[in-house]
Amino acid sequence: MRNVTEEELENEYIIYKNLTPDKQYSTYLAMKEHSDGSLFAVVLKEMDEKRASVYSALSCMWNPYVADTYEVLSVTNSADPSQSHYIAVTEYVYAENCPDEECLSLSQFVRKQGGTLNEKTSLSICMQICEGLEEFHKMGFVHRDIKPDNIMISKYDTENPHVKIIDFGGAKHMSMYNISDTTVIGTLGYQAPESISSSTTNKADIYSIGCILNYMLTGQDPGIMKYKGNHYIVNIIEKASNQDPYHRYSTVTAMQKALSHELKTKFPDNVPLLRALPGFRTHTLWKETLAGISYVSMIFIAVLAVSMFGLRGILEIFVFYIIVPLIVIFDMGNFLRIFPEEIRKNNRTFTIIRTVIIIAAAVGPIVTDYIIGVK
Repeated sequence: MRNVTEEELENEYIIYKNLTPDKQYSTYLAMKEHSDGSLFAVVLKEMDEKRASVYSALSCMWNPYVADTYEVLSVTNSADPSQSHYIAVTEYVYAENCPDEECLSLSQFVRKQGGTLNEKTSLSICMQICEGLEEFHKMGFVHRDIKPDNIMISKYDTENPHVKIIDFGGAKHMSMYNISDTTVIGTLGYQAPESISSSTTNKADIYSIGCILNYMLTGQDPGIMKYKGNHYIVNIIEKASNQDPYHRYSTVTAMQKALSHELKTKFPDNVPLLRALPGFRTHTLWKETLAGISYVSMIFIAVLAVSMFGLRGILEIFVFYIIVPLIVIFDMGNFLRIFPEEIRKNNRTFTIIRTVIIIAAAVGPIVTDYIIGVK
């Protein structure tokens, strides 16, 4: 953090426009002179000491999907030192290659594309958001206000746009000792429900990403219209935006892997049978290796078991003890979508139903053999 006076700030930056004239802390579009005499645009964000600590952490981080924070200034008023304040100097994100040379938010970009985006573009953008937040979350922070207006288009490409996350003014450090947030931050619809009554964690940002994915595919804000297309993508949206944070993705990295799976970035994703099997959906090497060994072993055991128990016996074992548990526990093939959405979203009821199915499967062979024996 660099200490400067207001006079030094005015000499170093040319204030061009106040972007938030009606807010407590102003955000300015300003110009700074390069050593060669050329000018480049920056954003000056006024803030308190707590927010300054967040931007100080951001100044030590570089990520292609986060607007750069160049430095944080402690500005002293020489006439009245009590009026000192903090300013973060951040990147001014504009849409490179945009035909109109505009600074576009994600919501503006969606409108320019006719109101919705295709599945590939939507998944790609959400993957970029996840990657942008990954290191920020690892540093112990949560953004708390991920929404389309805080996602800027940095490269205008109708099929593969690049994005950058802005406005970390509502971010906070996650602490296990905080019972609840003293200030509620977020935008209605994109704000995680638990942020109103309990301490906000990284899963609040995951909730917002799920809402953004639904928004890009429908063109409607959360709660107005739900995406009803590809059922695998529906599953991602439902899991990310689950009302209970416990049932969401554990990290943005886990969500990014699920998004990558649907984009079919790896060979197993393009093989219908493999992409449905647990272990090949997370793009985690040890899980893929373990899954491969397990499934090959199952086939080998099945061949041996046929000679011992007969075809009917091995089918019973596979159906009741392997196939059903894989479907119920890991949602293999996304077959759990046969249950109505109201049941899937009721986590307690759905857990009870799945437990009952597992128990029924465990006694299934016994019941089957009994019925056949009676007959």
